[in-house]
Amino acid sequence: MANPLGNDIQDLWRSMQDGEAEALAGLFKIYFAMLFDYGMKLCGNEELVKDSIQEIFVTLWNRRSRLSVPRSVKGYLLAALRRQLLSTLHHNRRQTEALSQLEWNDAFSPEDLLIVRETEAARRRALQAALAEIPARIREALYLKTYQNLSYQEIASTMQVSPQVARNYVCEAFQRLRQILKKFQDFCIFSITFFNF
Repeated sequence: MANPLGNDIQDLWRSMQDGEAEALAGLFKIYFAMLFDYGMKLCGNEELVKDSIQEIFVTLWNRRSRLSVPRSVKGYLLAALRRQLLSTLHHNRRQTEALSQLEWNDAFSPEDLLIVRETEAARRRALQAALAEIPARIREALYLKTYQNLSYQEIASTMQVSPQVARNYVCEAFQRLRQILKKFQDFCIFSITFFNF
């Protein structure tokens, strides 16, 4: 689905490239909340996330004359924040080591997913347990698809993988969730049947 603000956002980006500080402030205002939420899902350190977002926008301003207009400003900023946090958190370690340290256990609440709409406590616990069983990279792709509504191309750019790998991650996440939650449902049906005898 096309972004109705797409042209406006790209115009803001071009104005920022031309040296208009108000355009940079506009981009910051539009994307801060989304970037902050994503950063908190990655590391949970509020000050670090705020500093990293600020650093991204300072870098944008300082390099504005050398930047091209990205196809997706949202995807570009998410990828920039991810790189900034990885760099800050893990200095000279390899990216694969850094990714294993990212905290994704609390990335989702049941309300974030279309799979579980009920608020019953047992289902909520089951979903959280199921998410904890899914590898971090797959959870991250699922978050970007379901919560940030990114395209597979944007997920690929953010996570530095191919679009097919991004699609595979999201599909695998849903398959694993279904399998894990089905076990939970089967257990609940067994329990209800057993205790009603």
